Amino acid sequence: MSTSPVVDPNVLLDANGMPIETWGGKFERKFKENPFVPVLAGLTTASLVVAAAKLRRRDSTSMNHWLRVRVVMQGLTIVAVVGGSWWYGQMKHQKEAAAAAENERVLERAAFEARLRAAEEADRLEKLEEQVHANAAAAAAHGGGGVSGGGWLGGWFGRGGSGSASGANGSSTSSL
Repeated sequence: MSTSPVVDPNVLLDANGMPIETWGGKFERKFKENPFVPVLAGLTTASLVVAAAKLRRRDSTSMNHWLRVRVVMQGLTIVAVVGGSWWYGQMKHQKEAAAAAENERVLERAAFEARLRAAEEADRLEKLEEQVHANAAAAAAHGGGGVSGGGWLGGWFGRGGSGSASGANGSSTSSL
């Protein structure tokens, strides 16, 4: 029985069933990944607008200053893009390594618990076997433990001795 995935009615899906990202959603996601890039891109745009305003006023000295500011802002934006990509890749690699370590820890814990259960079961069986042997030894020490006749189930399957079903060596006693 398969269950269909829970679909949020506010999320649009493409032909492959993947969610369609809006412009605002993409900007928000990218801003969270690397907040320096949009800020520096905005500063680059602002310096370009100020340089254009200075050009209209024919203030060439100030315009050249703002164009230099724009070039610096563009350079810082490129540095932020490259640095942010590297940092994001490092964080992704660290998250993958942490997830792999956690997965290995979970697998080791499961293997340990399986070995522990097997050891506990072996211990339980060993104690049960010791108890059975102790009970059999006590019954043998008391002369059959009050059971009339020898052999299995109080003489139902042979009493031992010469007239009963005996073992290969002619004896009817069994060793534990």
